[in-house]
Amino acid sequence: MRQPHLTNLEATPLHADFIPSLQQPTQQILWIGCSDSCFQETKILDLLPDEMMVHRNMGNMIIDGDLSCETTVKHAVSDLNVRHIVVCGHYGCGIVKSESRDGLQGPWSSKLDSLHSMHKHTIDQLPCSEHDNAFVKLNVLDQLRSLRRFPEVARAAKTGSLQLHGIVYDTKTGTASRLLEES
Repeated sequence: MRQPHLTNLEATPLHADFIPSLQQPTQQILWIGCSDSCFQETKILDLLPDEMMVHRNMGNMIIDGDLSCETTVKHAVSDLNVRHIVVCGHYGCGIVKSESRDGLQGPWSSKLDSLHSMHKHTIDQLPCSEHDNAFVKLNVLDQLRSLRRFPEVARAAKTGSLQLHGIVYDTKTGTASRLLEES
């Protein structure tokens, strides 16, 4: 599976009807968001609350061995047959920064450090004001890649019954963008 590249960090504005509401209390979306977000970014989609199952963790990350996240993904895909998985990062994230991650330990720190090392040269070529936002996007794309390694997710995506989406929320403007992945 290809690693995300900074040249592929294109985004398009996200409209509230991006995923049409079923207008019934059926969970159709698994939303993976960040635990340090102090806002309701899930409200950027015009859906009933019961249409979305929400899982929050540090940095909206898919970490091998994270039983809570793994169980949630498997349940959402295999039992609930969700149609969409959204990984939503946010600008200004205290966990996903292009530099110092003081206090963050274990597999979360290792995964972010590895991702940063892989893209350090390119990130460093950007203006300093863009480093963190670019890294938030890279992290979202990397988590989508991690999701695709789940056999359940791979099967459902292959049959077309599941779509994966990377979204970045701008806490300053209250707007969101959908990341465009390479085919």
